[in-house]
Amino acid sequence: MSEEEVVTQRHLTVCAETWNPWMRIKEGEDGEMNYSGIMFNVLEFLAEAMNFTYTMVRPPDGLWGVGFPNGSWNGQLGMVKRREVDLALGPFAFNWERHHFACEFTQPVFIDYESVFVRRQRIESDLAGLIKPYTWQTWVCIGVIIPVMWTVLTLLNRWSLTEYYSKNEAQTRMGFSDSYLMWIIRTLTMQSNPRLPRSDSLRVVTGSWLIATIVIISLFSGTLTAMLTVPFVKVPIDSTTDLVEQNEIPWAVESGSFLYQILYLATSGIYKQIWDGHTHLITDCYSFRHDIRDGKYAAVCDKLTMKKVMSEDFSSSGECNYYMASEDFKSMPLALGFQHQHPLYAEANQQVLYMVATGLIDRWIQQETPNGTACLGNVESNLMQLLRPLSLPDYYGLFSLYAVCVVGTCITLFLEMAAFKFRNSENKRNPTTKTTIFE
Repeated sequence: MSEEEVVTQRHLTVCAETWNPWMRIKEGEDGEMNYSGIMFNVLEFLAEAMNFTYTMVRPPDGLWGVGFPNGSWNGQLGMVKRREVDLALGPFAFNWERHHFACEFTQPVFIDYESVFVRRQRIESDLAGLIKPYTWQTWVCIGVIIPVMWTVLTLLNRWSLTEYYSKNEAQTRMGFSDSYLMWIIRTLTMQSNPRLPRSDSLRVVTGSWLIATIVIISLFSGTLTAMLTVPFVKVPIDSTTDLVEQNEIPWAVESGSFLYQILYLATSGIYKQIWDGHTHLITDCYSFRHDIRDGKYAAVCDKLTMKKVMSEDFSSSGECNYYMASEDFKSMPLALGFQHQHPLYAEANQQVLYMVATGLIDRWIQQETPNGTACLGNVESNLMQLLRPLSLPDYYGLFSLYAVCVVGTCITLFLEMAAFKFRNSENKRNPTTKTTIFE
């Protein structure tokens, strides 16, 4: 080997750890470690462009790197700080503490955001779905207007009797089935009414009521049909504020990460609330994606990992089982970490800028997440893309209402039979007494 080749041949020790899709490390059948992912592509590009060889090592604790009050650091950044390795692939979200005390960052290879990752809500049977087209305030107003209309119609009928009815007709008592209460109920249930008003005042009031009834029924039926076809699914968590204000779903944070250091040092605000409320520590969202899908907990992690999980899940199942909150909680410029004053830092930084400017990083990201945008919409937009036949659970509310009506009918029938027997016995004991049943 010539002297020139010895000078140009450079060897680096590189630290890396699994973080899908950025870095994947798997042990082969022969015991050798196999590397792949976006950051491994970056390393291969740098090695070829800058003419160096490398040896890959992993941090003993498997972490990225967090600083402690005594000045020590763990994870990959700790190895860089102690000069055990030349550079760490990460990529790392950089801040002032990391840059000042642990390593020197290159230009960002990508800018990502932290957000909340949860299981996507499913359509569930709703017994109250039949009354959901109107709010409870609307139902109360409808319930109040019925006795009000009954009172108005009864009074108008009484005041107009002397003008339109004979004396005998005025003294005749209307049966319950012909009463104005039943007339109002029939119009609300779209039943025919054999009895029509005779006076002009009654016609004006009943005509107004009929118009209002048409609007009420049309809006109810149209809204109910739309809700059954594309049901509304409430997203319980769409931001970190939603996360800390709810008590149904526990949440996890990534240990040894950029956000972990911010959270455990926080003394107030949303960071403090997330730290105080978390119940689980995970290495990364990808490794614990099955727990998130099963609803064991939500997680606060980076959006690219979420897209990777959703892309693989959609590619294999054709379903959207995860939901990524719309909030961009914390921005994360991601970069490689070199030793301070490393001789290859400036050259590597120029190569990173070249990869970003030419779109190499974006192309590698797209290759890792081919279906990354398939499930990014909200729950309702995904449901609208599916032609969903109505199933039995969609009618649970209707069948429940029907069951209540059947029970009420049976009770009423029993009371009618009891009253009939009681009045028959009274007539037999006192034949001169004239009784009428349910006039």
